[in-house]
Amino acid sequence: MLVVSKNDIINIMQEIVNANGVKLWTETFGNKENKCIILIAGAMAPSTFWNTDFCKKLGVHHFVIRFDNRDIGYSTHFQPCKNQKDIMPYSINDMANDVNSILAHYEKEKAVVVGHSLGGTIAQIFAITYPQKVSELFLMSSPIIAKGQNKYTETPKEKTQEMWQVLMSNKMFQDYENGKGEFFRAWKYLNGNYELDENMASEYTKRLYETEYIQPAYNHIKVQENIPDIFHELNALNIPKHFIYGELDYLAANIENTKILVKSLKNADLHILPSAGHMMFNKELWAKVLDIFTQQLELTAHS
Repeated sequence: MLVVSKNDIINIMQEIVNANGVKLWTETFGNKENKCIILIAGAMAPSTFWNTDFCKKLGVHHFVIRFDNRDIGYSTHFQPCKNQKDIMPYSINDMANDVNSILAHYEKEKAVVVGHSLGGTIAQIFAITYPQKVSELFLMSSPIIAKGQNKYTETPKEKTQEMWQVLMSNKMFQDYENGKGEFFRAWKYLNGNYELDENMASEYTKRLYETEYIQPAYNHIKVQENIPDIFHELNALNIPKHFIYGELDYLAANIENTKILVKSLKNADLHILPSAGHMMFNKELWAKVLDIFTQQLELTAHS
């Protein structure tokens, strides 16, 4: 396990990147001369989904970038498309191009690209659009957008109904004191069987209230519609593809389908987190993810 010692001084900087007509809030950890890792959060998730301690530890030997996607956090927000007829102000390709602009801003020609949930979709689109700029992919709880000839299974209806009953019951109060209990119920459910670290959950939820009008992630949900099958393009990437998935995560995709996808792709492996769900409000869970990262990055470095 990687440990940050008292002698390890991690440079942490915040900067706004102007890209593609939007402002993107970024935060970096570590020495800019080191190998770059860029972290892409999911729908309605500010950059602080990526635990700060996790970023600091990765930043000992790497240059780590986390950022607020457009429409979340301190980055540019857009009018929400609440109805099917509303025209989206941007596409999933625009979000992938945001990643490219951030790397260009920091003068990074190549990076380890990491995405969680919607961030995993963005990471895959970025990788097939800019294959020369990706050295390695880590896809966490990522939706399956690579179909190919695979026959995927449906998640049991009772699991789907249970999940959406919990998530849709959030009354979405506009003040933190009333709203935190609503969010905490969702976070606890999405945390799988891991104990909910209330300090981590509180820090994350407060970030939402600092920057958002609390409502469903209309644009982040709609941007995922009609994405074409990218199986052949993803399979053609001659880079390591690491899938990390919680055993009890039913939000992004059925884990059995992720197993099928990984078996059908070249240079792909799957790391299952026992008892974990879709979210990660637990220090022990983040430590396990860090171990996966450091082990795989070391293997790649010595291959």
